[in-house]
Amino acid sequence: MPPAGLKYTVGDGPVRTVSAGRRIELPRGEWLRVDLASGGHWYGHGFAHRQPYPLEAEPVVNHAFAVNNCQSPIWMCSAGFALLARTTAELCIRSNIEGSGRLELRCAEEPLAIEVFRGETLPEAVRTLLAALGWPNPAPDPGLLGDSIFCTWTQYPRCITQARVLAMAQAIRERGFPCSTLTIDDRWESAFGELTFSADFPDPAAMVRELHRLGIRVLLWVTPFINEGAGSFARLEREGLLVRRRDGPGAARLTWWGGTAGLIDLTGPRGRAWYRERLLALRDGVGVDGFKIDGGDAKYQPDRTGSRWHEDRGPSGYADELLALFEEVAPGRCETRTAWLSQGRHILWREGGKDSHWGVDNGLRAMVHLALHMSVMGYDILIPDMIPGRVQTLESDFALPTDELMVRWTEASAFMPVMQFSYFPWNYASETADACRALAGAHKALEVYLGKHAAGRRDPLLRPAWYAAPEVDELYRVGDEFLLGPDLLAAPVLDAGRTSRDVLLPPGEWLDGWTGRACSGRLPDWPAPCPGIPVFVRSSNRALFGELASALQGISRGTIRSGVTTATYEAGLDRDLDVTG
Repeated sequence: MPPAGLKYTVGDGPVRTVSAGRRIELPRGEWLRVDLASGGHWYGHGFAHRQPYPLEAEPVVNHAFAVNNCQSPIWMCSAGFALLARTTAELCIRSNIEGSGRLELRCAEEPLAIEVFRGETLPEAVRTLLAALGWPNPAPDPGLLGDSIFCTWTQYPRCITQARVLAMAQAIRERGFPCSTLTIDDRWESAFGELTFSADFPDPAAMVRELHRLGIRVLLWVTPFINEGAGSFARLEREGLLVRRRDGPGAARLTWWGGTAGLIDLTGPRGRAWYRERLLALRDGVGVDGFKIDGGDAKYQPDRTGSRWHEDRGPSGYADELLALFEEVAPGRCETRTAWLSQGRHILWREGGKDSHWGVDNGLRAMVHLALHMSVMGYDILIPDMIPGRVQTLESDFALPTDELMVRWTEASAFMPVMQFSYFPWNYASETADACRALAGAHKALEVYLGKHAAGRRDPLLRPAWYAAPEVDELYRVGDEFLLGPDLLAAPVLDAGRTSRDVLLPPGEWLDGWTGRACSGRLPDWPAPCPGIPVFVRSSNRALFGELASALQGISRGTIRSGVTTATYEAGLDRDLDVTG
């Protein structure tokens, strides 16, 4: 039987029921209130600091819902419905506040037409929705799948130099990590937005050549901001290439974590051409392979009431302009943490910064929950945040992550499409570093499998467990398991001190990746030592099982104790260039 309709009201109107092929017309400023219970369990929305799964599990409130990390105005439910507000305007969103049992949204700027997609099951509704958004995007360069990207940010946040980048690459090679991509993050520029290397990089082209000789591609962190102190700021302001003030000449200012800046107006041809020229100089002149895109968020734009754009695309429209340019300059070799309705772009998606703790409040559990919400919205080929979160780069006096958190974060990341280290595993004792390296090897063993299922996919590469069995209601509540492709299921441990956990497998026979034991259904109190993430392969895919089991043999299970921190390397932002490490 097809699912019953969703119940909703518009403003103070009567309760109505919507089914497929309908659009809910929402006048400007009116509330749409959807009865959550009529839809079952809910997913979508994207980033929230507290990341519930399913969405109805905790309140979600955003009075200025616009692009902030990877989000989209998409909500879907287990009854087989998906709702899309195809807009770049700011929305007000309230979900299950004070136990209301409602998803509520409105737009003060314009009327909305909420598109309703329906399937016999939620996976069918997801397919229809994503097709309407131009998904799937092309798969990235094959080397990125199965890769362990290394990023400089948490190890050298404000003290990056050419010598340290080269030493980092050499250490990666000497320690046997399967890395073919290195990201040079913040502080490589002479000034934010100048897009030229500082004096700490005396010969960046030679540096890139050496990295290429080591078999490592180079991504470079960039933003669309140009700080007031940058040498090009005055000229760009004078020539009108920055977003302008509304009440007079000059650039409108914004404040971001790097200072006070102007924003390159990519909605105009001249601003776009200048930015493109700078990116091509880095690509063709220096030799960098691609870019790590930061910025694009609505909150890091000049106040819209006091600024003039060449063409105003709305608070969430600028992010896609930014991604379109990078897609043109380096297709398949760029990654971003900001997206709104960009699911078809040839870009790799990345979760925004996570804090180095276990919780649903932007910690490890939030990382897994967000990955599941992102995947069904079409941001499925993704990088979870840097392992093990951003360490001390938000607050320099935060405690260093324990060995257990480092390994558990690595385990969860190893069974996602791409994994990324930043705080070096070898900051820890040899047992911890060895576990991380072996888990990176297990991820590398999945590269062929990942490439096969990323190309021409009909379903997300990363997907919730319910995707395999939409008829099993209990799976819709499982936020600590996920599928990678159709034949691999991972059940990471997301709490400190746990050495076992319950696992619920989708129907069918599965093989324990560690022992080869045939399993099915519910597995209570399943062994999960640290390291020792429960991971399973469908018994029908013997080739995948063989590859994974061979890689897992190199891991000594249960060697990491809870509550111990062997790392001593400080990663705080207040360090200077004299700090060793």
